[in-house]
Amino acid sequence: MIKQIAASLCLLFAAVHPISAQPVHLASTEDDVWMIFDRVASDGMPLVVVARAGTAPAHMRLSAGHVTVVTCRADLANIGARGMPQGTAGLYALEDTLAVAPSFRAAGAVQIASVTGQGQRLMYLVHRDPLDVTPILDATPVQGFSCAAEEVEDRKALVQFLTPSPVDIRLDGDRRVIAVLHENGDDGLIPRKTDFWFYGRRGSLTDLADGLAAHGFSVDQWLSGPVGVVLTRDMPVSFPEFYELTPVILDMAERAGVEYDGWQTMLMSRP
Repeated sequence: MIKQIAASLCLLFAAVHPISAQPVHLASTEDDVWMIFDRVASDGMPLVVVARAGTAPAHMRLSAGHVTVVTCRADLANIGARGMPQGTAGLYALEDTLAVAPSFRAAGAVQIASVTGQGQRLMYLVHRDPLDVTPILDATPVQGFSCAAEEVEDRKALVQFLTPSPVDIRLDGDRRVIAVLHENGDDGLIPRKTDFWFYGRRGSLTDLADGLAAHGFSVDQWLSGPVGVVLTRDMPVSFPEFYELTPVILDMAERAGVEYDGWQTMLMSRP
């Protein structure tokens, strides 16, 4: 009861604005568009992937050009929980140094992704011409890490690994909107009405609504032109919540043969 009263007071005194999460449409340009998604290593340890998305020239080089991986292994004392390396700020500086190196630019090189986990960070570089980054690594040591470079042999496996799934794309969109909430002083932890849009045939939408009812969804309104339904759910809008919920929504929408078109909630910035 105390929590309910406290939440009601927060809602009453909040500055409320709508905010929406729609699918992320990635343009085929050389602009820096990055996605964050998760993978699991063969030993079950978590991996965090940060990949450049929507850059056609870079991805052409990934498929047909040269690919180098820079492996920076953390010292044993520099490995945190579940294999995540600590003190990675120096690695960001190394990435910046690589990006502006004359030999890097002359080879038409671009960093296309980084993968963090298992006590290391892997930086994947694609380049038009052959490139040896060892002199740059030797001249730019990173405290707490040992870095070395080698050519990637299994190109097909790497392309598959770095290609985001529909769930990865949707979760990245969720993460971006939740980040906007945080930037505006809303931690997302207060449960609030959150609406989800779906489009398709009326019968299929009815089946979807019936299936999602078991997950706390109810029909808010039916739409026409195009035919759709808005389902609503009272919930926090934190990323862990969507990390569990979004795969369920996408799976059930695919099974029902309908389109999931994102969610909307209220931005609650406290005075």
